[in-house]
Parts: sequence; structure tokens; C-alpha cells
Amino acid sequence: MDPIPLTQQDWKELHLIVNNIWLMLVCALSFSGNMLLAHAIIPSLVESGSVSKYWKILRIIFYMGGFGSAALYIGLAVWAVIAGDVLNKFWPNFWI
Repeated sequence: MDPIPLTQQDWKELHLIVNNIWLMLVCALSFSGNMLLAHAIIPSLVESGSVSKYWKILRIIFYMGGFGSAALYIGLAVWAVIAGDVLNKFWPNFWI
């Protein structure tokens, strides 16, 4: 198997894939932080009386942020798989 040199376009596509992977990490951390706040921390603080009842309204915003991050993560993952077609140009056998 003779390696094929990568073109500038191949490097650009690989750069986009790597950027997507980093953005997916940010989305995963955002999802987990938002869900932790909305589902565990805020209800506990409201029930203990440490914060006002107004914070219950903020839970909706954190839930929306969490679900938005999850949707963005899924979109980035699908796009990375579609854009990952460039890998076949220089690495045709994924089962090594």
C-alpha cells in the first residue's frame, strides 16, 4: 500500500473535522453542566431555602440550553461523519 500525499483541500477538511470534535466536547460539557444545574442543584437550593423561588423559573432556561447543546452535538457528530469521507482518500482500511 503506497501512501497518497494529502492535498491542501484534504488538510482543510481534516481541520474542519478536528474542529468539530473540539466543538462536540464543548457541547457535551455544556449539556452536562446545564442539566446538572437544572435537574439537581437548583431544585436542591430552592427546597433548602438557600435561594428564592425565582430560581425555579431559571431552570427552564438551563433545560433549554442543555437540550440545545445536545441537539448541536448531534448535528456536529452527523456532520463530522459526513465530512469524514476524506479519510477514505488516504486511509482506505479502517479495520487496522
